[in-house]
Amino acid sequence: MAEIKISEFTIDKIKNRAFEESLPELYQLEEIIENSLWHINESVFDHTIAVVKELEELIEKVNVKLKDYLNEKINNYLRKEVLLLGAIFHDIGKVETFIKEDGTTKCLGHEEKGAEKLKEIIRRFDLLREEQSLVIQIVKNHGVIHDILSYPKEQIRKEIEDFKLQHSNIFWELVLLSMADLLGSQLKQNEPEGFKFRKEFLNEVINNY
Repeated sequence: MAEIKISEFTIDKIKNRAFEESLPELYQLEEIIENSLWHINESVFDHTIAVVKELEELIEKVNVKLKDYLNEKINNYLRKEVLLLGAIFHDIGKVETFIKEDGTTKCLGHEEKGAEKLKEIIRRFDLLREEQSLVIQIVKNHGVIHDILSYPKEQIRKEIEDFKLQHSNIFWELVLLSMADLLGSQLKQNEPEGFKFRKEFLNEVINNY
């Protein structure tokens, strides 16, 4: 099977099922219907499409310095292209971790499971080793900022700074993905105060790049 070129791996082609044979794992996300504050009766596939669209718009709006960072080449591809690939696969581990209890759903540990699963999937793309590694790291760590924003407010800034030091190679990618993940969710309708706090905090971080 020919390698999938990142330049041809577009949302329109994904929605039109162009990769159904080469990436069946991606389309399995249609079968996972979540029911939580973040997702009411929504498939993981539909959420993924929403997140990537939000991320594409966000990348266009960021300040010049952050845009320059995202336009840096890693090997053959730009940081923003690697980030978008990470966004497409960020919830790939929810198939194996999906649990439904009393009408609500959760996917505990889906980040770690997704990163493990992606080690095989990512080989189907025309990426070099460093690019593959960054996509896997993005998927593995994409939930951490969401978790930090659930801490008591007085702890959050220190936790974010510590996380930035630990993951300096992908910190800005994870901030942008966290924002897109938030905007592509239903938290605004279901928990407006929490949504507002998260959005304002992430906006402040992004604007201070």
